[in-house]
Amino acid sequence: MRRSREIQTCVLLLAASSALAGCNEHRDCVDAQNHKQPDSYCNAGTHFGAHFLYGGRSGGSYGDTVVGGHTASGISRGGFGHAGGSAGE
Repeated sequence: MRRSREIQTCVLLLAASSALAGCNEHRDCVDAQNHKQPDSYCNAGTHFGAHFLYGGRSGGSYGDTVVGGHTASGISRGGFGHAGGSAGE
């Protein structure tokens, strides 16, 4: 039993640290072609295809292509992996 608890604790700590690793990571708002856009495009949710990329690189100017990075698809406003609605909606 003890070994099982140690493994569960280790997995939980690993998952938590992975989720928090992106908190201080650089992010860029990009359009569907990964061209850098103002953050307001992503925050407003009104520009189709606009999303944040975390950890990518670009020249720093709007319109530059952001290379690399990843989206934060595992975390949403509703919590970890939850969209905020109920199953009955």
